[in-house]
Amino acid sequence: MDIKQSTDETAFKQRIFFALSEPGRYTIVRMLYHVGHEMGCNELNQHVEIDKSTMSYHLRTLREIGMITTRTQGRQKFVTLNTGKIESVFPGLLEKLINKHMVAYFLALIV
Repeated sequence: MDIKQSTDETAFKQRIFFALSEPGRYTIVRMLYHVGHEMGCNELNQHVEIDKSTMSYHLRTLREIGMITTRTQGRQKFVTLNTGKIESVFPGLLEKLINKHMVAYFLALIV
């Protein structure tokens, strides 16, 4: 690994933490990982209770970071989580996000 590649990877890691530090983006990433396939923005918006302008901002941020890709078909946008890219720098991170959420959910049911 050369210095440029190492610097690029470090910058990507920092951007991932930046993205996940915001609850709305964290929820979007968690939802996309949990579903495991491409989702339409309208469908995603139904599952994530964020207003459309905020959702648009978060999706743009995630796309610019490189955590998601988007494609347009007609008037509909579709979003895909770049699982492979994220897992290449943080193996197991996405699975831990899902498990952490599920533990918190079940604890909330018990209390």
